[in-house]
Parts: sequence; C-alpha cells; structure tokens
Amino acid sequence: MVVMKIRNSVKVLLLNDNKELLLMCIDDPKTTTVDGKYHGRFWITIGGEIENNETIEQALLREIYEETGIKKEKIEVGPVVWFGELDLILSGIPTRIKQIFIVGKTKQNKISLENLTEEEKPIVKNLKWFSLDEIMNCSEIIYPVVLKDHIQDIIQEKHPKESFEINLAKEPERIN
Repeated sequence: MVVMKIRNSVKVLLLNDNKELLLMCIDDPKTTTVDGKYHGRFWITIGGEIENNETIEQALLREIYEETGIKKEKIEVGPVVWFGELDLILSGIPTRIKQIFIVGKTKQNKISLENLTEEEKPIVKNLKWFSLDEIMNCSEIIYPVVLKDHIQDIIQEKHPKESFEINLAKEPERIN
C-alpha cells in the first residue's frame, strides 16, 4: 500500500468585473497521475497549499498575491462553493490533495508573475483572464476537468447554498 502525503489546499475562482475567470498555465512533467501519466501543459485556478498556522482565508490571499500580484486589499472573498480530493504524484511524492474552492472578486485586471515562489518559477508559464465562452471552447486542458460543468453558475453569481463535492480526479478526454 502506498502511503500518501496529505496536502490541504485552497483554490480561488477569481473573477473580475468583466465576469472573466483568472487561470494559470502550468507545465510540470514531475506532476503526474498516480500511474505516471503526464497530460502536458494545463490551466488551473489560482491557489495552493494551506501552510501550518494559516487560516483558509490567509492562505487564499497569500496564494493570490504570490501567483498574480493582486494584493489582499483588492480581493473580495466569497463563499466556499466546491470541494474534492485527488491523488497525484507531486515532484515524485504520492500525494492526496484535498481542495476547497472559494469564489473571489477583484476590480484589478493587471496581473503579474513577479511574486512566484522558487518552486513555481520554472513551471508557471502564463496567467490569463478567460471569459465563459473561452473556458467552454478552450482546446487546452483546464483542471479540474469538471470546471466547465460548474463555472457558469459561479460566473452568474448563482452560488450553491452549501458547498458540494466535485470530481477532481476526472482526467481529460484528449491528450495534447
């Protein structure tokens, strides 16, 4: 039996005034499925690991700043809408990732990769605001794969009364 490291993380569904979702492009061949598959570069929502002695909101605001340059004063934190788990190999380590997804809003459209951590610098390739149409028609992989099934309600501010579980482990149907 493989012992999994547990990684608690928070992701933000960060929307601007144009109802666009901010996604980050990653290319990290050391992040694979448990059976070693790498699906190529991909887009993900902003966020990451909740560090020791950090609240969920502190982790969220820190991750937004590190990955986008947007300061906490420019963020309106909304509700937790989704949660889920998946198993991956992260930098060679079998890891069970437990994620929660929180809605965030900002009026700031200017984004920057200047504050990335040393771990992130070699793998983060780009940041981009995506419209709903761009998300739904994107030919590149966006994780979680089920984002397309649920994001329209979030963009239209139809948040669930209670957060619900989404399938984070679903793999893309096509490989680049």
